[in-house]
Amino acid sequence: MDRKTKIIATVGPSLSSEAKINSIIDSGANVLRINFSHGTLDDHKNVIKWARNSQKQVAIMQDIQGPKIRTGKSSENTILEKSKNINLTNTPSESNSELVFIDYEHLLRDVDVDDRVFIDDGQIVLKIVKKEKDKLIALILIGGHLRDNQGVAFPDSNLSVSAITEKDKEHLEFGTKHDIDFVAVSFVRNAGDINIVRDLIPKNIKVIAKIELKAALENIEEILNVADGVMVARGDLGVQLPLEQVPFVQKQILDAANKKGKISITATEMLQSMKSSYRPTRAEVTDITNAILEGSDAVMLSAETSIGDNPNRVVEVMSLICEETDSKNDTSSLLSKENTSEDSITTTLARAAVQVANEIQAKSIVAFTETGRTPLLISNFRPEAEIITFSTKVKTLNQMNLLWGVNQYSIDRQTTFSEMLKLANDFLITEKNYIKDDKVVVIAGTPPNVEAATNLIRILRIGDL
Repeated sequence: MDRKTKIIATVGPSLSSEAKINSIIDSGANVLRINFSHGTLDDHKNVIKWARNSQKQVAIMQDIQGPKIRTGKSSENTILEKSKNINLTNTPSESNSELVFIDYEHLLRDVDVDDRVFIDDGQIVLKIVKKEKDKLIALILIGGHLRDNQGVAFPDSNLSVSAITEKDKEHLEFGTKHDIDFVAVSFVRNAGDINIVRDLIPKNIKVIAKIELKAALENIEEILNVADGVMVARGDLGVQLPLEQVPFVQKQILDAANKKGKISITATEMLQSMKSSYRPTRAEVTDITNAILEGSDAVMLSAETSIGDNPNRVVEVMSLICEETDSKNDTSSLLSKENTSEDSITTTLARAAVQVANEIQAKSIVAFTETGRTPLLISNFRPEAEIITFSTKVKTLNQMNLLWGVNQYSIDRQTTFSEMLKLANDFLITEKNYIKDDKVVVIAGTPPNVEAATNLIRILRIGDL
């Protein structure tokens, strides 16, 4: 049984050596996510070096932190009591049961009456009842113990803080220097946040927008127009939105991404119990299965692999769940979805290739690609046949590790379409054990080696060349 859904594993202290990195790749990780909120640049440099030394292809995803608004130091045993009022200030001070310091320059300007304030992922919830010149007054809706330096979220406020900090810019420069494949952007609100990142990195690095804010959900269409894909970041979404809405929002985001032919990732607490347990819960297995059935190209592991007790076991379990779901997933309805408005010729050709392959029961669809766009679109229609792609570009080969059902191989440049056909024919016989008269659908562009030139479909019978 072949797995088609891809797995992203987050790196951390549990994967802190070359042997452990190699082991997690061998266990089935297709993409390694480096969370730049933690660790040092030397740590990240080592992970990238170890991954690049692996005998197997693996992609590197750099996840930048974005702006983090926090409380400061709190007095000992600071308890915020439900139904009481409390003052909020951005003037540096020690927080206590009557005053909370929030380290945000525009706090008094950006936050309005009736806006909610979530502290520590919603463990403490406040509601603004009055604005004064030097402070906000809030009603404590959910109280609790206020620890030092807790994260603060404003789900109802339109904050003017930039999505990209100076620290993020330094990290993006580091990522570019060390040839990462993807950048995941945190706290995206609109297309402009993605464009800021695009202006700071090379064109060939793909950008994934993490959808974790209400504002991003409202602007999902414009974000998808400029991002290469989206990540359903359910942790922060579960703070921004009522928890009971998150499953429906997940489906909404995945549907929007698939409709536009963009990469889709579902993340957060997929196998959370396996941080310490050897077996997943039944609910976790069901959650992963549903995420795949709803159209996720990839599923992501976070703390399970970064700080968990058995990261390899977690990836192996995730792989088994993906394989089982992939083998039973009826994706025929995806062929009837609308074309994406951009790149409509390639989209139409990709759909046609999948339809032809399904109808003639082709063993595979073979795509020659410069950028990975054509395999992404083929993948998006979820063919029954295997997707085999050839490229001359290392970056493209790495990035295709994130595409559902795609198996990629490095080739030398071919100068004619006839040479491309012969290469495919010979490869499938020698490496895939195809036999004479096996049918294959080939999709490519003429002239070869030109970006955005996909314009041809050909049915190849093995051995006819």
